[in-house]
Amino acid sequence: MAPTVLVIGADGGIGRAVVDRLTADGWSVTGTDLPEIDLSRGGVVADHVAQLWDGQGGFDALVHAAGVFPAVPVVDSDEELFDRVMAVNTRSALSAEAEFVRRCRTEGRPGTLLFVSSGAATRARLGTAVYAASKAALDALVRGIALEHGRDGIRCCAVAPGFVDVESAVNPVPRSYVDALTRASVRGRVGRPDDIAVVLSWLLGPDAHWVNGRTVPVDGGDGIGTPTAPNWLT
Repeated sequence: MAPTVLVIGADGGIGRAVVDRLTADGWSVTGTDLPEIDLSRGGVVADHVAQLWDGQGGFDALVHAAGVFPAVPVVDSDEELFDRVMAVNTRSALSAEAEFVRRCRTEGRPGTLLFVSSGAATRARLGTAVYAASKAALDALVRGIALEHGRDGIRCCAVAPGFVDVESAVNPVPRSYVDALTRASVRGRVGRPDDIAVVLSWLLGPDAHWVNGRTVPVDGGDGIGTPTAPNWLT
């Protein structure tokens, strides 16, 4: 029988790539996204996961690949922006994983949780303070979940992409920004959704069974620095 996975954010750029990759790898994939579920609304995510669990007979894994990426200076950020970003990027992940863990424990079955974090959690960029805070909180959740539920047979990890060009209508990014990141990148290009999906697929597989509670950088090396930074070499 094929292993089963629920992908939240299945219609986003990375989410679509994850669905395609896992399907190709033999997983039975259930995807959900807007308008089926609005992750910014409180009190709906756990119920939605529960309904899908009951409808599909449970899942072996859950991938949370949804998120919003606003570019707002700190002085222009307000509580409404903070609450919306934290709700979508972090609170919804907590609600989904909590319901997933409750179901696994009730049925005595193991499970794997994977989240899409960001290199922004540890590397500041102009205009991303609120987004970065949401991803840093997500990384903390990964560690907490793994610690509290490792002995329940639950494994939890995340990937931390650098910039990934998904051409999103929800999170539009100016082409000039993408071009600038391309010029500054270690590999000479920005990330693609498939670059992230392949690592998520590996983390779900048996070869990654001893990786737990960790956020894995998947950024082509951009987190280490940039070759276009000022230097004194001639």
